[in-house]
Parts: sequence; C-alpha cells; structure tokens
Amino acid sequence: MDLQKASTLLKTIKKAVENKHLKSAFEGINQLNSEQHNYQINQRLEELETNYKYMLHYFAEGNNDPQQKLIYNRLIRDTYLLAQDAAEIVFMQHSSFYFYEKARLQTVRNPILLDEHRDNIIKQMDTFSFIELFPEGEEKSNRLFQNTLAHERTIEDLFNSTYASWRADSAMIESYRRFIDNEIIPVSDKSMLISALTMNIIHRLDDKKTSFLFDVSQHPEQEIAIRAIVGLIAIFQKYKSWWYLFPECTNRLKLLADDNVFCRRFMTSMIQFIQARETEKITQRLRDEIIPEMMKLSPIIGKKIDLDEWLGEKSEVEDKNPEWQKILEESGLGDKLKEFTDLQMEGADIFHSTFSNLKLYPFFHEMNNWFLTFTPFHTQITKYSNNKPESIQLLNTISTTSMMCDSDKYSFAFSLVSMPEQYQKMITSQLSAESEGIKEMQEEDNMLLPHQKEENSIKQYIQDLYRFFKLFKRKDEFTDIFALPLNYHLIDAFYPIVHEQMNLDRIALYYFEKNNFQEALEAYSQLSEINPGKCEIWQKIGYCRQMLGDVKKALDAYLRAELIDGNNTWLLRKIAQCYRILKQPETALIYYRRLEQLKPDDFNIQLNIGHCFLELRKYDEALNYYFKVELSDSENTRAWRSISWCAFLSRKFEVAQRYYGQILEKSPTTHDYLNAGHVELCINNIKKAIELYEKANEKEGNFESFQKLLREDEEELKMAGIDTKVFPLLLDKIKYDRENS
Repeated sequence: MDLQKASTLLKTIKKAVENKHLKSAFEGINQLNSEQHNYQINQRLEELETNYKYMLHYFAEGNNDPQQKLIYNRLIRDTYLLAQDAAEIVFMQHSSFYFYEKARLQTVRNPILLDEHRDNIIKQMDTFSFIELFPEGEEKSNRLFQNTLAHERTIEDLFNSTYASWRADSAMIESYRRFIDNEIIPVSDKSMLISALTMNIIHRLDDKKTSFLFDVSQHPEQEIAIRAIVGLIAIFQKYKSWWYLFPECTNRLKLLADDNVFCRRFMTSMIQFIQARETEKITQRLRDEIIPEMMKLSPIIGKKIDLDEWLGEKSEVEDKNPEWQKILEESGLGDKLKEFTDLQMEGADIFHSTFSNLKLYPFFHEMNNWFLTFTPFHTQITKYSNNKPESIQLLNTISTTSMMCDSDKYSFAFSLVSMPEQYQKMITSQLSAESEGIKEMQEEDNMLLPHQKEENSIKQYIQDLYRFFKLFKRKDEFTDIFALPLNYHLIDAFYPIVHEQMNLDRIALYYFEKNNFQEALEAYSQLSEINPGKCEIWQKIGYCRQMLGDVKKALDAYLRAELIDGNNTWLLRKIAQCYRILKQPETALIYYRRLEQLKPDDFNIQLNIGHCFLELRKYDEALNYYFKVELSDSENTRAWRSISWCAFLSRKFEVAQRYYGQILEKSPTTHDYLNAGHVELCINNIKKAIELYEKANEKEGNFESFQKLLREDEEELKMAGIDTKVFPLLLDKIKYDRENS
C-alpha cells in the first residue's frame, strides 16, 4: 500500500472511530494490514472485534451491564490506537519524514537502551570531574573538548531514540524514571529527555508517556517540571477530542487542580502559548512599519545630529538633543517603539524576526539542537572561539542574559564567534564600556522573585518551541502546535483548572486584549454562567459580538449589562450606537439624551443627538445641536460637515454652500467635494457643480467608484428637487474634460 493511500485510509478510520462506527473502523484496519500481514495487528484486531460482538450481543439481549460504558470506551480507545499502529507499519516502510528516518535507524543497528545512555552520561560526568584535576594547558583543553563532544553525541542519540521510540510499556516508563531520578545526570540532560518525549507524544498519542509527564510535572527541578507542563498543554490540545477515552490522564489533571504551584505554572504556560500567536503580527509590523520608518529616518538624523556633540564634556554628552525626540514624535516612530517596549515587558516575542535569519548554521540542521539549554562550552562554539579572551567574555555575557531564549543564544553565539577578530574586540570593548549596565541587568535577573524566574523560563522554552515549529528546515513534517485553534477554554480536560473563575477571567482578558474576539466571546459567555451579575462580563460579550458583526446580539448583551449598571456612560454610548446601526434612531435618541444629562459638555454626544434628529428628518432640531457644537468649538470640521449636509437636506442651500466652502479650505475628502457639488447643482450653478464633481473624481482616483458614489445620493438629490436624468450628461462631461486634460 502506498503512503498516500495509507494516510487517507487512516483519516477515514479515525473519523469512523470518532463517530463510533467501530465495524467500519475494523474493516479499515484490516485493509491497512492486508498487504503487511502483521501477525500482532491481526491478533489484536480479532480480539477487539470479538469483544465488540459480545458487547453487542448482551446489548441486543437487553442485559443491563453497569460496566458497558467503560467497556465500550475501552474498545473505542483500543481501536483508535490499533489504527495508528497499523498505519505506522506502512509509514515505516515508505515515509521519508524525520520521525521514520530516525525510527528506521533504530531498527538497522543495535539500539542503545536508555539505561545504557544513563550509564554513559554518569561515566562522562565522572570524567569531567577527573579532568578538572589536570593543570591548565593544552592537554586539559583537548580532554575537555573530547569528553564534551562524546557527551553531546550521547544526548543527540538519547533524544533521537526517545523521539522515535515505539509505544511505551511499563519497563520503558521505569527506565525513564530511573533516568530522571538519578542525581548525577545534569538537569539539562533530563530536560532533553522531556522534550524528546513531548515531541514523540505529539507525533503519536501515548497515554503511558503522558502519565509519566504528569509525574515529572511535579519534579523539584523547575526547568524539568516546566518542560513537562508546557508539553502536556500542547499534547492535550492536539488530542482534544480523544481524552475522554483516557480517564487515567484526565483524572491526573483533576487531582493537580488543587496544587497551587502546578496551576500557577500551567496558567502561565497557557498565557504564553496565547502570547506566542502574536509573534507573526509583531514580526510583520517590525518588517513593514518599524524598520522601514527607521531606514527613512536615518538620513534625517544624520543631517540633524552634529557628531561633534559626542566629543564634549560628560554632562553635554548625557544631555540628549531635543531635536531627536522631535523627529521621533513627528514620524510617529516614538509611539511605535514605546509600544514594542511595552510588548517586551509583558512577554511578547520581539526577537523572533531578528534571529529567524540566523538559523541556517549546520547546528540547526539537527532536531535535538533546537531544544538544548545554552552553554558557551558547546563544541560547535568552542572550536571557532579557540578560547580567545574576547570570545569567552562575549559568550559568558550571552549565557547570563534572560532576554533571549536558548535557541537565539546559540544563533547569536555562532554569529559572534564567526566574526573577524577585530570586530570581536570592538564588541568586547563596547560591552566593557557598558559593563555597569550589564552588571545591573544581571543583578536584576538575580533579584527576580521565584515566580518571575519561573515565568522567564516558561517564556523562553515556549519561544524555543516556536522557533522549532516555524523555522526548522523540515518543519512541514511536524504538526505545528502554534497553528492549532485557540481553544484552551473549550478543552474538557482543562476544565478543573481553566474554569476556576480567576483563571478563566485571565484567559478571557488575554483573548480580548489580543483582539481574538470569537475566543474571548466564548470565554466570557462561560464566565457569564459562573458570575451572571458582573456588568463588565456582559459589556465585553457585547463588545465582542459587535466586533464580530452581530449588532443585534451585541445590543442584547449591552442591555443586560445596563440592568446591572444603568449609569455607565461607555455602556450607554454603545447601546445608542447599536440602535443607530439597527436603524432605530428614535430609541438611540433616548439613550443619547440620558448621556447628555450625565456629560452635558461632550461634543460627540451633541453631534450624535443631531445625527438622530437628522435620521428622523427633524432637520431644524438637528441643526440646533450642530450649531451648538460649532458655537463651542468653531474649528470642529465634524460639526461643519453635519451642518452642511443637514442644511442641504432641509434645502437651506446658502447655509450649506457657506459651510462647504469652509470645509474645502481645510483637508477635503471625496465626499466633501461631492456634497459641495450637490449644493451647486441644486442652486443651478452647473459649471461649479461639474468642477467640484471633477475634483471628487480626482480625489477618489477611480471613475467607476465616483459614479457609484454619485448614484448612492440619487434619492437625496431627488428630494432636493434635482432631476437626476441629467446624471448621464454630467458624467459624460466629466469624461470629456478628463480626456482633454
């Protein structure tokens, strides 16, 4: 059976299992195994089908078996797992994916068991201790290099063999446990095992390995526990619809819901996963907005800044040129840079775009290297640095920073050690000049509260994962966990933790702040069932619905919120706005009148009251409000536009003509020229009307669009007494004038 046929058949079988059509699933598995003739698959399939027939027989006989649901779920689960196993046998023969390459490699050589890897690492750690007794010199350096290289190869092999391992049995789990519990093995090596297991389970669901991750999630070493928790979130999200078949796993989450440390780490990890979805937007804004703006500014800054200023006294050097700030303010770049600083402070991944082009080094061709904890003593770094003081100082500085994830630290290190020596010296001297600042940053890192260090560790590991799934050269062979739906609030297994009101509120707020309005709506709807009397929840439900285009249901939510807090001005504005959108200006007017009592000096409220009267065709009342706004703010062009249009509709053409004249002296839009042309047409000033229409057409930049805008105002022009049969003449005149010009 070829690869494509097996893949299609597996999807069909999984769909049948999901719909609980087990007979169809059995037939599909039999078809998958028809060419392989795998004895174990055939035997397991016969057992499952026989047990299913017995269950159906008892069911048909009307026997009441209290264990029936449990037996049925086990049959569904085992059928799902068997289908995956049958397909894997086909994939092992034909697939060129990374997973199957590594799995095939395990079968053609004598595989090294995890216990053997553990013994090798223990020996290597002993060798490191022994080498430390050597006097400094070339022999010590060479021995260190060789032992480090041997250790790196052991970790690479351990990672690949774990990643490509078959479904776990009890013996395998015990070997994992012995590895994690050994006190001699470094934390970084144990972390690699957890990452390999995570990637293995993401490839193929394994309940025993998942249960082991739950055990490790409470490990006393923070780095190990965090990797397990982050992995569990990704695994549970990928297999969202199957966990009801594995109560032994979901029950672990229920038990851990009472563990404050686990819940804190779990929620922080989930928030960071949500934050990671913003990375592409941030990268795009950097690429399309920030960097181009900086490139535009560079010649301006070059002209404005006198470099001699940098040669003065220290106090003068520290006195920043106010012109620089002025340039930033005028360009709008200052606000954007501040926004990105704020994003960085809240944990956004702003370095992804910077380092994405530095993942081409051979180091990143191997999967396991994307998950390594950074060390300046990695052999692929030290063989270039040659133990030069400049390189060592640079690498030590990199290793201590908390601003970059491990993957980016390796990228940065390779970039630095591959630089010519003079550039390394220059950077070292610059770092020396900034040594106090660097020292302060390191001290600040050391002074972080345990929770803050924990958050940094979670953030950096998720950034490492993000880079792997987005930048690894064979990324298309993996399920991208960052492309899965934002559905953490909908995963049943997460309910014991996520549906705690404080946690759900935190997730909902994060969805909301990142403009994920559908997800925020679902989360706030769940919160409304927990706390139906909280006004803010209904306000945000209304806002989400409005942003999703469902104005009627948005209004329903806003009115529900109004029952709780009837004098909230933001809420009253939204209700009035919805009524206007729903073409109910009379009801909207009631709410704007209430707002007027609460905020009598708000010009926007006055304008909107005028708009309601305008929509009700009460032109005199509308004009009174528009003039009231203009009297308070004589330069308010919004008031001018409203007065002009209202005067036009009420056939006060002189008033309309005067105000459109003022508008056209400012920054007129296409509609301003168009409406001014309507006024001139109504007072029979055809030549002036054509001139203004031509300017509207020029401003619009497209004759068809202009023509459509003109036709949209046809009813208003008829009401003003214009025979719209003249439109073809006007349009042809404009066409001829355009050709002549």
